[in-house]
Amino acid sequence: MNYFITPDLKSISGGNKYDLNVINYLNSHRCKIVNITLKDVSISPYKFFYKINTIPKNSTLVIDGLIASRMNHLIKILSKKYKIILLIHHPIAYENNKNGDITHKLKEKKAFSYAQRIITVSNTMKKIIKNMLTRNKNIDVIYPGVDNIYHQNKIVNIHSSYNITTTGSVIPRKNIEKCIETLCNLDKKWTLSIIGKFNEVDSYYKSLVSLIKDHNLENRVIFYNAIDDEKVLIEQLKKSRVYLCLSNYEGYGMANIESATLGLPLVVSDLPVFRENLKGFNRVYTNSESTSEIAKAIRQVSFDDNYRNVRTRKWKDTGFSFKRVLNG
Repeated sequence: MNYFITPDLKSISGGNKYDLNVINYLNSHRCKIVNITLKDVSISPYKFFYKINTIPKNSTLVIDGLIASRMNHLIKILSKKYKIILLIHHPIAYENNKNGDITHKLKEKKAFSYAQRIITVSNTMKKIIKNMLTRNKNIDVIYPGVDNIYHQNKIVNIHSSYNITTTGSVIPRKNIEKCIETLCNLDKKWTLSIIGKFNEVDSYYKSLVSLIKDHNLENRVIFYNAIDDEKVLIEQLKKSRVYLCLSNYEGYGMANIESATLGLPLVVSDLPVFRENLKGFNRVYTNSESTSEIAKAIRQVSFDDNYRNVRTRKWKDTGFSFKRVLNG
């Protein structure tokens, strides 16, 4: 029997969408997989371990990397009883440190090394994970898919507004402060929409609000919370002229692919993973720390209505590849 150990998948994120689509595909294609979720991340890893340990011996456990990183010292014990496959969207050791936080690296190295097999979402991540391992191991790259709704709602003409949109949780690695500061290098007709989960008492969110006030940009920046309805999200994206992603670190960047599939031109930080997966799309790579270069890139693509129909992977392709790994 197969079991998929994941975070709570109710909130919308690239990683959660990937996990959900894989579960749905497997259960509809004669490969039953039971989803066990850690709904409260503050719960004791030991309590969650005892729950998992009731699963029948010799079962296959697919464990999301976010969970594995919290149970690093328990993976060795589980690996003696189960076949362990880890799905690593991105190592969290690099979340806020380009060289990797040493404490998290040691924890993840331990967890990764005791898995029988690893799945990740890009060749860029495969290289990073490989360098973290203490022993050689099979690492399968299975790229995410794109929901059909993005193909069905392709933009015919770029919107007449001068709105820039960026999406994703409002957290430091998304580098949203540079998105905001870039407005200072653009005409006042330009606005910025920030779509993603935030908490008004969070220190990073407060710093962004202060930054907006310091630059007198209150009338040019709008925070939307997470939009769970994809139809509503797409309508908001279609009101934009440019999609902006200045992340310091991503495992894949699914929102980039989805926005590009709609037909939005992209301005993205010059990350290896974006060089890998945005080939063929209408995109400009930029120095994510230089607001003048970012603004120049935005102006460069904002009048380009030459839509590029790049073939993207479907979720059934992702699910099929995942099933092959499960079947050995």
